[in-house]
Amino acid sequence: MATQARDDVMDRSAGLVRTLPVLVAWFFVAVWMGVRGVLGADGGPPIGIGLAIGLPLLVFALDRRLGGPLLGGLAQLDLPTLIALQTFRVGGLFFLVAWWGGTLPGGFALPAGLGDLAIGIAAPFVAAAVAARRPGARRMALVWNVAGLLDLVVAVTEGVTHTRSSFGVFAGAIPADALGRYPFSLIPTFFVPLAIMLHVSALGLLRRGERARAVLSTGDA
Repeated sequence: MATQARDDVMDRSAGLVRTLPVLVAWFFVAVWMGVRGVLGADGGPPIGIGLAIGLPLLVFALDRRLGGPLLGGLAQLDLPTLIALQTFRVGGLFFLVAWWGGTLPGGFALPAGLGDLAIGIAAPFVAAAVAARRPGARRMALVWNVAGLLDLVVAVTEGVTHTRSSFGVFAGAIPADALGRYPFSLIPTFFVPLAIMLHVSALGLLRRGERARAVLSTGDA
């Protein structure tokens, strides 16, 4: 048993060692895109932002099918850690500050900022409940993860529809074009895809846990 535990720790460490450089490289590419201004739609379809969000998720999906040679370190984290990492979503407060300062429109900043803030504040409490195996903690984690994904979907939708692109049906005097420029560009190019990856990894662990429970229950019967 001790040998198995040691092997598990070594496998997890090896996965994290492979994944960390990928995340760092991805972050700096995201910074470069924002600084260079390659995400601007200029009245056309928001292809740059769409690719910036979609390509990392496509790589993540393919990587999972191939056993995680690049991003497998995320899947090797335990459930409380995957949840606690999303505490960074309290950064949604900056949306509210940007709205107050007239940089972002309220139609985007308020739902996105308040949603992220709620998810980020709740993250450590949900993680602690799961780690302590409190009654109903897994159901709480499931609801929290689904809510977190829905918040991201709403934020991306509101962001795109408030830009001066061909999809900007709600764009007004203050558009959400700042999302295509650094530092706000890090949100769609790095933090949104990363948050989705963490949610998907957490939901995968929850699903495997439910399957294991079902197998055990069948065996007991």
